[in-house]
Amino acid sequence: MSMLRKQSIYLFLFWVVNHFATANNPLTAQNMDMMMAEQDLIQVSPLIIAGENDSAKFAAAEWVAEKLAELLQKKTSFDYPFDLLKHTTVAIASAPKCNVRIFSFNVIRESGTFYHYGFIQRKTRKGIQVFTLRDSLDAAPKDFSEATISYPEWYGALYYQLIPISKPYKNHYIVLGFDGHNIHSNRSVMDVLYFENNEPQWGKPPFRESIEDPSPEVRWTWEYHKGAKLVLRYLAEKNIIVCDELGPSYPAAKGNPYYYIPTGDYSIFKPNKSGFWVMAPSDLTDFGQEEKPNVLLPERPMPTEPPEENKDPKNLFRPDPNSPDGD
Repeated sequence: MSMLRKQSIYLFLFWVVNHFATANNPLTAQNMDMMMAEQDLIQVSPLIIAGENDSAKFAAAEWVAEKLAELLQKKTSFDYPFDLLKHTTVAIASAPKCNVRIFSFNVIRESGTFYHYGFIQRKTRKGIQVFTLRDSLDAAPKDFSEATISYPEWYGALYYQLIPISKPYKNHYIVLGFDGHNIHSNRSVMDVLYFENNEPQWGKPPFRESIEDPSPEVRWTWEYHKGAKLVLRYLAEKNIIVCDELGPSYPAAKGNPYYYIPTGDYSIFKPNKSGFWVMAPSDLTDFGQEEKPNVLLPERPMPTEPPEENKDPKNLFRPDPNSPDGD
């Protein structure tokens, strides 16, 4: 037996003892079945990121997706936390006393682009609904950031927070996610999930850029340099969403998101009396930055102003293959 498998089994047994020593739920046969299935998942799921090539990564992703689709259909699965799985490569966005949660993970292709998998699990009076999500951004319209997206279409992202809201729309959910996008830039997204005709839909306009803004936004996206880390996080105790403000890393890069980085300032989205989430400046500096989305990415250098010989406006924004970070 390999050392890695031994370590995984020891970790699994330790978690079983620790979890059920403190949990209110007894160690039932159903829970044991779910735990064994989760153990199978965590043996394979790291290969989604660490596979030696695209074929190996997608083979692992398809296996995990098939296994998850089967597990999430079971009635007992909705109350099962999947604590081990969400510490590997699968993110789980949920909220207390919420009847919806989202499982998502991604394959990082050798080209540097990301392909996302996801499942929405919804608990209803009639039982469990499971919706399979597959990344369709490549086929999305150019104005996707302003459009409603209907199932089975999906803007692929790795979701790490889900926020139930009742105003201005009932039974809707703000979701926060991360998309590694490509070799030059990352994206973060703030979207709205809801159900229409019993199917998931994406995009409703509860966001406003300011109090005076007459046109709410359907979704909010941020694109920024690959080496940057954007804070986008919901603080339940304050009922606000806090995010970094972005700006060009040097003046000539204005308008090119490949060179946008956090400025050091923050904004917040806070619901007003009507339920619209209005953007405003913030002086917050501590909001749980130690928690990160479930993403495995190498550290990359931040962009700097190019040397004089590279300042030709015609070539300024073209990717430089000789750059240390590919930009």
